[in-house]
Amino acid sequence: MAAIEFPVEGITDGEITLRLHAEADVPAIVAACQDPEIPRWTRVPEAYGEEDARTWLRQEAVARGRGDLLGLVIVGQGDGPLLGSVGITRLDHEEARCELGYWLAREARGRGVATRAVRALSAWIFDNLRVDRIGICAEPANVASRRVAERAGFTFEGILRSYYVNKGVRRDAASYSLLRGELR
Repeated sequence: MAAIEFPVEGITDGEITLRLHAEADVPAIVAACQDPEIPRWTRVPEAYGEEDARTWLRQEAVARGRGDLLGLVIVGQGDGPLLGSVGITRLDHEEARCELGYWLAREARGRGVATRAVRALSAWIFDNLRVDRIGICAEPANVASRRVAERAGFTFEGILRSYYVNKGVRRDAASYSLLRGELR
């Protein structure tokens, strides 16, 4: 598969910017991931350190080069402070679909940042990749993540029982989707 070519300058909606991770982001990523809510709902390890962040940056760059996934940081307008992360966590070229994941730093929550990021990335995906369906899966009890999907215009499809394994535990997933042409 071809590499995912994301603009070096990132993309913006006028309020936030989505851009590729950089080595300079490591301290801010590590600091944000100390919030226990991030590892609670994501695959981010509980004890997250600089080596974890650097390993992620290397793995993401390789996977982006293969066309498998895309990891981005969410920053304030221009190159403001790190607000969170959003990206394609799984891309199936044959089926023309992908899945998104995201987390926010504590201080960025409750301001619509994740919704803006999901909408901006979804628009970019539909404009630039051969994708007809974007999915989001969140644990059923993760109300904040589910609200992001709903506010971004995704349709709730149901609960997928025992859908994935996170930190050695089988977990259910609330499934949401957005189809090409549905982004308002």
